[in-house]
Amino acid sequence: MKRQLFIILLLGASVCLSWGQNDPKKYYEYINEAELACLQMSDENDLGQKAARCYEKAFAANRPFSKDLRQYLLLYSYNKQGRLDIALGCAHILAQRGMLWPKWYDADTAFQRTLYLIKDTTRIITDPELVAALDSLRTRDRNFRNSVSRWDDEIYQAAAALDSANMQSLVELFWQYGYINEDNAGELYSSTIEIIFIHNSKTRTAELPFDIVETAVKEGTYDARSYMDFYDECLNWRCQADTGCDTRYGLGFNSNIVIGNTLFIYPTGDVAEINANRKELGVSETYADYEKKLQAAFFHGAGFVPRLNIGDFGDPEEDAAAAAEARAEIDSGKYKGRYIIKQ
Repeated sequence: MKRQLFIILLLGASVCLSWGQNDPKKYYEYINEAELACLQMSDENDLGQKAARCYEKAFAANRPFSKDLRQYLLLYSYNKQGRLDIALGCAHILAQRGMLWPKWYDADTAFQRTLYLIKDTTRIITDPELVAALDSLRTRDRNFRNSVSRWDDEIYQAAAALDSANMQSLVELFWQYGYINEDNAGELYSSTIEIIFIHNSKTRTAELPFDIVETAVKEGTYDARSYMDFYDECLNWRCQADTGCDTRYGLGFNSNIVIGNTLFIYPTGDVAEINANRKELGVSETYADYEKKLQAAFFHGAGFVPRLNIGDFGDPEEDAAAAAEARAEIDSGKYKGRYIIKQ
């Protein structure tokens, strides 16, 4: 057992040392290729191997994000695509972040046992003080909003004051630590950051420090896919009264909705400009690529999109009527968009 453990740790460590060359643009290029290949995988083609190779190139280009490491582990565990040493390297980084869950990979019992061994023997590298500070901000936000039974002007002002204070604390953490990501802050770092930005967008008109996170994106320490989504969601909240308000990256909660058997896709802005904004951020995924991933999520439950919004009423007849009305609005030209029907 000791010999087996040594070999496992040596393989994982040797792979990790060759990863992360700080080229986020290349990272997102290869990740997009990998995800598109995954959408077309079948027993009759070799796109699973192509996806694995693209993930491997991405991992060499920039410090990998956990969602991509997990996808590689799924490819290896369930499809035997990719390489064992790379899979062990993925597991090692996830374990360092406290984010390795071997129970997800039960297609290969021997491989799963190895993952448990890595999980149990790897030292977590997150910063306890930073994790505690983010937990405190998240708890303050949640406790306040859970205590509100009815919103009025006084409560709204109190929420705005809390959101402003939380934002100031978050900015101070960025300055103190230099960056906040999965390596030093763990799994919930992005949800905490995004909640603070989104709630500030709801309660305050002040300009928000998006540049801090955007800088982290361009440096490769913050996931651009998460940033694009929460940036556009902030715009959605601030522009609810303005039906002509465009998003920057074509995302946010107004980008799609599923009602009954229909997926509605609404490009909130000029597609060419959306693609230019994504490219400027360093993301090669185009809006057309995003639409393919949306459809895959709708038909097959595949991941790779930040959100698939469900607008069902809970009653099949109401859902069908609402879907028919929404389709008619697009057909008549009242709203710009398109829809896909699941038969």
